[in-house]
Amino acid sequence: MILVNLSQIKQECINLIADNLKISSREASLEVNQILLFTLKINNSELLLKKTITKSQYNKLIKIVSIRTTGKPLAYIFKEWGFYGRTFYINESMLIPRPETELIIDVLKERKILKDNIQLLDLGAGSGAIGITAKLEIYNNADLHLSDISKSCTCGIRKNLQQFDIQANVYLSNWFENIPKIKFDLILSNPPYISNKDPHLNELRFEPKRALVAKKQGLADIHTIIENSVHFLNKDGLIIIEHGYNQKDEVQEIFNRYNFNQIESYKDLLGHYRITKGLFS
Repeated sequence: MILVNLSQIKQECINLIADNLKISSREASLEVNQILLFTLKINNSELLLKKTITKSQYNKLIKIVSIRTTGKPLAYIFKEWGFYGRTFYINESMLIPRPETELIIDVLKERKILKDNIQLLDLGAGSGAIGITAKLEIYNNADLHLSDISKSCTCGIRKNLQQFDIQANVYLSNWFENIPKIKFDLILSNPPYISNKDPHLNELRFEPKRALVAKKQGLADIHTIIENSVHFLNKDGLIIIEHGYNQKDEVQEIFNRYNFNQIESYKDLLGHYRITKGLFS
């Protein structure tokens, strides 16, 4: 069996990623570690002790690194990504789950705003990570509903539900269009909220534009969700929406326009207002 020196090849991979993606060696090193953990199917402790890899492992490593140098996100290469300590199936129709979105779960856990036995809707769910995590972390007895406009996403949601052994209703729907006329106690959503003129869009070129960009300076879908949610919420039902770091005031104004109460926004770890909630009464 041909063995390859891991330390040497690791440094070569770090240099390749750093040079092609224009990132620091430290950032590239973290990425290479992620790739190694995925490729070798080992944990961090085992990786620290690893001195050599096989030729087939080397070939797989180089293939992934080569794809990564094009800018394609690791989540789409691995077809999986972490959210709130769990690993979710991801495909290229889905927005990659991000740490700032975990704030939704943190707020729900800290506030324990609602009882456990609720009707819960993850609207525009993508991978389903938000709704599934909310059920697993907080609302064990919730009736979970998830929707997305993409058939590829709804198929992926079902994979994630199967992985975590969860029963739920999944709808192919453009926001509320195909959602049954039932009343929800909690609606969660991470909708598109980026303006089509946002200069950062190029950095997100591999992710589905429909999951990122909204009209009216990024506020159109948020407005649609809040406006229509009043027909789908129980009395004292709650909606929590993720939005851009600079959209707090506009989102609160939309909540006010449709007579929501107890409107409150919360900051992420960087100190940016990232999610806003409103109570329907």
